[in-house]
Amino acid sequence: MFLMRVLGTFLCFFPILSVLLELQRPLWLMLMLAANAFIWPAIAFLRARNAATPLTHEHHNLVIDAAAGGFWIAMMAVNPLPSVVIATILLSDRLAAGGYELLRKAGMVMLGTFAAAWLAEGLSVDITVTQRTLFATLPLIAIYTLALSVLTNGIAVKLKVKSRELERIAMMDPLLDIANRRLLEKRILSELNHLHDAARRSSLMFIDIDNFKEVNDRFGHEAGDALLVKVSHILHAATRKSDTPARLGGDEFVILLPDTTPQEALEVAKRIVDAASTLNVAPMKTFRCTLSIGIAEATPGMRTVTDWLKAADDALYKAKRRGKNQIYAR
Repeated sequence: MFLMRVLGTFLCFFPILSVLLELQRPLWLMLMLAANAFIWPAIAFLRARNAATPLTHEHHNLVIDAAAGGFWIAMMAVNPLPSVVIATILLSDRLAAGGYELLRKAGMVMLGTFAAAWLAEGLSVDITVTQRTLFATLPLIAIYTLALSVLTNGIAVKLKVKSRELERIAMMDPLLDIANRRLLEKRILSELNHLHDAARRSSLMFIDIDNFKEVNDRFGHEAGDALLVKVSHILHAATRKSDTPARLGGDEFVILLPDTTPQEALEVAKRIVDAASTLNVAPMKTFRCTLSIGIAEATPGMRTVTDWLKAADDALYKAKRRGKNQIYAR
């Protein structure tokens, strides 16, 4: 806002000064113009920066800018070219900065200030645009419009990056930095749709940490969280980029394995179980981490995410019925 205000007041200074000189306005008015152009931007910056609510004060500054614009349009005797350009730039900036509400306030203040100042000047009108005023106005039109386009594009790029970041955060588990249920279900549904159109096989792996409640009860929730983090690291290490390891909730994990048969998924599960058995999480030196894993292949009859998750959950239930530290593939 500061740089754009500096640029705007600087570029507005020359066409306004040109008209004031042509109308033989008094020196004090030109000094007032210089203060508006070269001192006001710093004052506006300090007002907003030192305020408890900078955005609110900056909106006030923008309304003051609009009032100044209305005043100078009156002092130029409504000279058409600089008046239209300055009014258009001021109002479009207000719309971009604060929407229609700020545009409405700024427009009313600009019109009110203009009317009062114009009336005080005797409703004078000068429609002659000299060559000097024309050339003084062209940089305002060209440079400010280009600068505003560059600024708008920069904001759009930043918003796009932030939007992607927020989307990633919304789809990830905040503790483990792996997919959450929302992203998992989205990808499962996508995979089911692909499977209906392609002749390939895919598997879903349901993982549960054995005796996880005991960990929380004996060693505390911090130790339990540390165990979850280490298990998630194992899942990352054991899977491909095309796979989706996710936390379903609590100590339950699911891995989507596209283009993977149950036999191939079984090999992945064995690597995960072996890696988990060597985990050493302080202060659980006496605790041996074991996992129960169920694997289900997608079938033509599966139409929803729930169908496939239930099949994998049923496989996990059968693994648990066999005892802990078991893998069951159906």
